[in-house]
Amino acid sequence: MSFFRISLSPTQRIVLSFAGVILIGSILLTLPISQLPNSQAHYWDNLFTTVSMVCVTGLFTQPVASSYTAFGQIVCMILMQIGGLSLLSFMGLIALQARKKLSFVNLATLQESFSRADTKNFQGFIFSVFRFTFAIEGLGALLLAFYFVPQFGWGKGLFTSAFLAVSAFCNAGFDNMGSTSLVDFVNNPYINLVIASLIIMGGLGFSVWFDFQGRLDKSQTGHKLSFHTKIVLGLTATILTVGTLLTLITEYNNPDTIGNFSFGHKVLASFFQTVTMRTAGFATIDYTQARPISLLIYAFQMMLGGAPGGTAGGIKITAFLVLLAYARSEIMGLPHTNFKNRTIDNLTIRKTIAVFIVFLSTFLLGLFAISVTDAEKPLLFLIFEVMSALATVGVSANLTPTLSQAGQLIIMALMFFGRIGPMSILVSLSTKKPPKSASLQYAKSSLIV
Repeated sequence: MSFFRISLSPTQRIVLSFAGVILIGSILLTLPISQLPNSQAHYWDNLFTTVSMVCVTGLFTQPVASSYTAFGQIVCMILMQIGGLSLLSFMGLIALQARKKLSFVNLATLQESFSRADTKNFQGFIFSVFRFTFAIEGLGALLLAFYFVPQFGWGKGLFTSAFLAVSAFCNAGFDNMGSTSLVDFVNNPYINLVIASLIIMGGLGFSVWFDFQGRLDKSQTGHKLSFHTKIVLGLTATILTVGTLLTLITEYNNPDTIGNFSFGHKVLASFFQTVTMRTAGFATIDYTQARPISLLIYAFQMMLGGAPGGTAGGIKITAFLVLLAYARSEIMGLPHTNFKNRTIDNLTIRKTIAVFIVFLSTFLLGLFAISVTDAEKPLLFLIFEVMSALATVGVSANLTPTLSQAGQLIIMALMFFGRIGPMSILVSLSTKKPPKSASLQYAKSSLIV
């Protein structure tokens, strides 16, 4: 099977596949069959929504509920699903179902889309990804249906449940109930915990789940969790715990957010905000009313994101750990970067530093640009919105619909960059090969830093 007739690198194939889906999706959402009679969404809004859905972000200029028919919302679900798993994975699955052998380049493309380094039983891995995704989304939809079917009836209840389940697992952050996300459910433990569970499972990464499954499988005796899995699970638990405590501390007495809730509901709301900042995009509080320190904490959490190979964005929690471990080794003058009796190789460290620098540079460039196009907007809200877009989170300080078209264009570019990865975008655009002299090692020189 050949994805493209022309010679393209794996990264370029990923970029073009996302761009193609965005173009087709925006056209489909603009069709009369997709638009409600009173819809205020024009092509620009549909394009923005499509970019946000394919990049599994959650920002919008016009709400889904008041813009799109059932057909349009089905298109939205497909866009979020493609965004979460990538178009190339669907194409790969079709090829495997047809018993066609994937070429080396196509296999490399799929590997890169899932952030998977090895090719061991990769075809089985692809099948497992889809089975796991649809099984978890189906279970999530079933659990949500117990609440929404009595509320909305069988048809609307089941459809709403399925929409939210896909959106939550893919970390897309869209809902089809209104324009205030899940604010109406802030004190509903059942909805909060089901949605949060779907977000966490989508953000852990497929490799982690399959490794964990192997550990529980009695037929695989002696199977031990990999170092990567242990680190991801430990970091996730730590970030969720610390994040919940920080929100609880900063917003405890804020009457405009959680200040008037009971202690249990305060903990619930704080936990959900921490979970959704893993790039999910749902909200149960109004972020325009949150303390400035809370928004800065949220921006940092958004930057961290989830685990590699999942549906979350950000720099990835494992990358942040590598940065901390490397900083510690440099401060203490250690010859190697060690963590938990393991040595992190120099290639991983160099890649992590490069990713962080490019991510931070993209953030600062985007913030500067949008500060020029929408200079009247509060800087803190702009920081919040730009980080939300770049980290493909989708939480909002109700700023995106009020931005100028130039500002919205910047947000779209940031969402696209964030979903593909700023590093990958730069690599795909680079057609110039470095000169041979770039790989030479010259005489060493000292530089004070």
